[in-house]
Amino acid sequence: MRLIIPAKKQPKVINAIKAGYDTLSTHLYLLLFPIVLDVFFLFGKRFLVTNQINAMISNITMPSSASAEVLESWEELTASSLVIFKNFSLTAFLRSFPIGIPSLLAYRPLEVNPLGSFPTTQVESFAGAALYVLGFSLLGFLLGALFLIVIRNAIQGQSSNLTSDRMPNQLVSLFTLPLVIVLLSIFILTPALLLISIFNSFLPILASLGYFLLSLGLISAAIPLFFTAHDILLTGNSFVNAARDSIRIVRPTNGKTSIFIMLAFFAVYITNILWQIPKDDSWMLIVSIIGHALVTTIFIVASFHFFIDARNCVRESINTETPINQQTGV
Repeated sequence: MRLIIPAKKQPKVINAIKAGYDTLSTHLYLLLFPIVLDVFFLFGKRFLVTNQINAMISNITMPSSASAEVLESWEELTASSLVIFKNFSLTAFLRSFPIGIPSLLAYRPLEVNPLGSFPTTQVESFAGAALYVLGFSLLGFLLGALFLIVIRNAIQGQSSNLTSDRMPNQLVSLFTLPLVIVLLSIFILTPALLLISIFNSFLPILASLGYFLLSLGLISAAIPLFFTAHDILLTGNSFVNAARDSIRIVRPTNGKTSIFIMLAFFAVYITNILWQIPKDDSWMLIVSIIGHALVTTIFIVASFHFFIDARNCVRESINTETPINQQTGV
């Protein structure tokens, strides 16, 4: 196994956050992306699948030989499913992952809004629901890509050497990222979860160990690839080259990169708890939307500054290293 030597110069986490704040303060229009999206979720039309879920559950008949425990578990499962999907809107897929605009209200099961009730439409067919999911997901990806491109332009300004004719290639490379994640989820994550569930039926402690190892593996794999989208946007690299560069930059700066990612995660997570306090019909949700947009946008912009700093640190460390054969004469 190859030993990765930490870069002599490390990127500065606090400086990146300050740079993100400074960039946002001079480009306040960046806040419009998450604000407008959440305002749509708060007042816009909702596409519900409640009738589909009710019909699906009604068509399922438990066998007469089912034990009381199985029937009780089934009742709990159906009740929780109805609660989850009662106010779930397919427009939530406008908040696409991992390329997407951050949102506070995308997956909040809003019953009402400050103006009263929502305009709603029941999607009655599975095919219709699938089309809405695909359509909203694609639109969410395009809006998210535009959001990141605007951030890139705000940071680089006139110094960017990427022309508009390269944008289609960048969009294709960015689209590869969620596509790869979906494929990995289908062919690796899903079988792993099924295997863990089998272990759980025999020995629960093995399931706990399995979940721990799976989580550890996912985190270990995700962190080195964290800046893939950044590299695509800043350099115009293909997905493969951008992923390779992200790994090459993260490994020598792994400590500081992990600190930055964890700090961003906890800052957004903790403040989101605060932003979710207002009730569905409270106008204070507007304040929450603005606060959420401010915090998340600062850290997204800061991630670009951090990546640029980390890349420069790695390059500087490589350039200042003296080859061993020159030291030893061998």
